[in-house]
Amino acid sequence: MTGVLEARNLAGEATARPACVRVAPAAADVADLLRDESRMTAAGVASVAEPSSVDGLRQVLAWHASQGHAVTVSGARTGVAGGAVPETSTHLVSVAKLRGVTAIDLTRTPATVCALAGTTLRELQAALAEQARGFALPLDPTEAGASVGGMVATNAAGSRAYRFGATRDWVHALTVELASGRTLPLTRGVDRAEGDAVALADGDTRTAHLAAIPKPHTKNSIGYGFSTGGDVLDLFIGSEGTLGVVSEVTFRLMPVTESRLAFLQCLASPAQAFDLVDAIRADEGLRTTALEFLDARSHELARETGKAEVLRVLAQAPPGSCSLFAEFGYDDDAQLESTIERVLTHVAAVGGDESAGLAGVDEAVLKDIRAFRHAVPERINATIAERRQQHPALHKIATDMAVENQHLRWVYDLYSSRLTAAGLDHAIFGHVGNNHFHVNILPKDEDELVRAKTIYREFATALVARGGCVSAEHGIGRIKKAFLPAQYGEETLATMRAAKRWLDPDWRLNPGVLIDP
Repeated sequence: MTGVLEARNLAGEATARPACVRVAPAAADVADLLRDESRMTAAGVASVAEPSSVDGLRQVLAWHASQGHAVTVSGARTGVAGGAVPETSTHLVSVAKLRGVTAIDLTRTPATVCALAGTTLRELQAALAEQARGFALPLDPTEAGASVGGMVATNAAGSRAYRFGATRDWVHALTVELASGRTLPLTRGVDRAEGDAVALADGDTRTAHLAAIPKPHTKNSIGYGFSTGGDVLDLFIGSEGTLGVVSEVTFRLMPVTESRLAFLQCLASPAQAFDLVDAIRADEGLRTTALEFLDARSHELARETGKAEVLRVLAQAPPGSCSLFAEFGYDDDAQLESTIERVLTHVAAVGGDESAGLAGVDEAVLKDIRAFRHAVPERINATIAERRQQHPALHKIATDMAVENQHLRWVYDLYSSRLTAAGLDHAIFGHVGNNHFHVNILPKDEDELVRAKTIYREFATALVARGGCVSAEHGIGRIKKAFLPAQYGEETLATMRAAKRWLDPDWRLNPGVLIDP
């Protein structure tokens, strides 16, 4: 660390409630702000603020600090762990209106793009396509409407994490608004801990001594990151708004030098699909960007949507089949031909039928395949909504866990055999390249819901025992908070609480999210 981290007072002293703060709003008037994609909903909130500028955000947070208010932070609310859903006693601060790409610098190494926290990934990608041709941010967390601040908050990943990693791997700098109302700028490679010590000048100077926070050797989104002598900004990536409010994000960019081949292969069984996964992962001649699996129940659910693009994709799918979707990079026609030949050789070697496949390099094929993939959770949500008409308390149970490569077949067999034996309707799909399945359990009544929750806890315990993680890309939020002690021992939880107390001594930011006092 170069000296002490200096939190700057950029908002000035707050002497009055900012005009954008609505006190005790009617729940109906702010209904969209009281829920996220987890389907959790709050009954109300003490106040709502939707500042449209960073200066406005700073004034709001400074005023809340002066009043000692507990604050819930939200953005695009695309998360599925309940992290943006406020407690009724808290004051909601939304960064959704903090939109815009503020700078693109292609002259430096690495090239970078800077955006306000409420900017959606879709908006960021559009700005890059217009102003930074030849460069890209390769993150693809499935939901293009996700905000960049939310991506940082949860260390979002997605299908292309197989090759390109998660959000943490692409964050170059952050601007963070602290609970005190002051601002902390952080840059990777500049603002680093001195051993286990991190000092913050925030009115007075406070030093935290933090042990390294271990992470499993899997894709993961399980709270704060910290390593001895490491970058301080990693504490905030995955912190889910509990350490500070991200107001601006600077990502590094990569040069775009290749084209993409989209490939989908239907297969007779999961065992055959996993043999193909092994073959593709082992082939160093392939530039594999993504590997996605969808089981037979996922196929059924996608068909039920009746969408033309889904039916096109599944036109050659044999009854009862599952599928493997992959993306590959290539430079020229010769490499494209070589890639197709290598992949089809692997398909034949595992006993697959080439005619039950689909491949293409144009956007239309990729669009159809993505529509097929997205149709599965869409139909799952619709199915639950239909069942909820008879049983209002019902909701799906969706897991988000990952294991190391050697446990791929074990974890799939664990999921499938346990849920089948329990008689629970379920679909298994997701990022098989990272051994990260989204297991969606669709209970038919309240009794099945209770059993599904019990089995989910069993899964979490079993996976952690084999070095896995309880949340691979969606964060902990409110829904998975009870699983955190299964992931981390008490010593690591104590380190996380020490980091929280250092940055938010009164525990005011996002109470009830990620970790409790």
